[in-house]
Amino acid sequence: MKCRIVQKKLSAYQDRELELQEQEQVTSHLLSCRTCHERHAALEQVWQTLAELEEIHPDPWFYRQLVIKIKEPCEQGLLPNFQRVFRLMPSPVIASILLVIGILAGTYLGSILTRHDLLPSQNDPLINSQGTFFSSLKAFDPVPPGTLAHGYLQMANYEERESR
Repeated sequence: MKCRIVQKKLSAYQDRELELQEQEQVTSHLLSCRTCHERHAALEQVWQTLAELEEIHPDPWFYRQLVIKIKEPCEQGLLPNFQRVFRLMPSPVIASILLVIGILAGTYLGSILTRHDLLPSQNDPLINSQGTFFSSLKAFDPVPPGTLAHGYLQMANYEERESR
């Protein structure tokens, strides 16, 4: 028998769970192989140490309390109340509610972040004008001004104009 196979069977060998023929093969291998013999000895030592430990006896009511805890519903705190409410509503309604909450929270946070006292440069009336607002929307154009693509398109258009 090879060491790898014997080492996989050491626990079963120790517990006498192997068939007689396998038990004899492992025994003969352990007598001839020092590495496997040392592993078996270490396993034996672990089992002896475990056997020396004192057995812990639980409280007589432990198992009864455990069964009660397992069977009792997990209804403590606010989470079960939310679960009941969400079970009554279909998924699209829940998604819509979460979307509205997200939009409201974003609007609120956006208004806090753009307050005039937070950014002193925004006190200038020219910066807060509608024209500035609409010109800032140019960033959403297919080719925003000031980008490399915008410069390339200007050069391409310039060559077209000269060739005409």
